[in-house]
Amino acid sequence: MAKSMSWYRITLSRQEYESGEVTMLLGVFRAAYIARNGPKGMAMFGCWSDDGTCYFVYTTPRSVRHIEPLLDAYSANQVDRPDPSCLSLLFGDESGLSSSEIGFEA
Repeated sequence: MAKSMSWYRITLSRQEYESGEVTMLLGVFRAAYIARNGPKGMAMFGCWSDDGTCYFVYTTPRSVRHIEPLLDAYSANQVDRPDPSCLSLLFGDESGLSSSEIGFEA
């Protein structure tokens, strides 16, 4: 799937989160990050939904080109930039939190 340079969100149910699915996501993301020598702005963030039934995993725009298969596998949705005040860094370059650009990386 062709992806623009936007934020993406993966939604995990509470059961998926508690069974360790976020650890699986983190492992794949971490491997891609390391394999590409830690690209600036590549990061994964997480937070619980307001009602606590879902855990949201967000990937920065600069992550997209490096993790497309992961986004496809989890049916990630393109979303607007999330509110930074509710996010926790899961892995990567935290400067990616300010990534809101739409475009292409060389």
